[in-house]
Amino acid sequence: MRLLFLTNRANALRARISNTFTLPERFKGTVVEKWAKYWTGLVRDYKDVGVDVVKFGYNKPRKALVITGASLGLYACVKRNPDEEVFLQLLRQWNNKLILVSPTEQNVIAKEYVRDLELVLNRNTLRTLSLGFCTLLWVDLYSKDDCTYKAICEYTGVDYLKFYQYIIDIGFWNRYWRLDWKMRNFDINYL
Repeated sequence: MRLLFLTNRANALRARISNTFTLPERFKGTVVEKWAKYWTGLVRDYKDVGVDVVKFGYNKPRKALVITGASLGLYACVKRNPDEEVFLQLLRQWNNKLILVSPTEQNVIAKEYVRDLELVLNRNTLRTLSLGFCTLLWVDLYSKDDCTYKAICEYTGVDYLKFYQYIIDIGFWNRYWRLDWKMRNFDINYL
């Protein structure tokens, strides 16, 4: 009921404004009149969408809550989507922590993983693919600076069906999950 009351008030206010505000005769039939009609139509459309959303929320509150929660969750994932700079910072932090441990006490898996990532960075073959809510880090076959025919030709690149084999990490929520998983026990020697 309250929603209908607000809708009636908004319609009355709009009618009052449209009655009091009219374009002068010199602007009729010009670009200014078309521009004013465009903006009033746009405001009317957005007002109708807002009213429909509120009505939907009153009629189906659970569904509206699920849609709102999913939208907010997706928005939060997009805001916290890491990029290549975050990966390089995390790699430097883990590398510095690994260096502080004696080579005999370093975990072999963590040491090899960091060494492989450093080789990929030195070869300049690390690529990022942002999907909006997460980021895929993958290794390309050729360097960014390579100008040979094999590197430039689109048919000699990474095959889409085998793309999953080249993925080295997945970034989500400001973390790179494989890097964190490989480095969780970096200071324990399993030999």
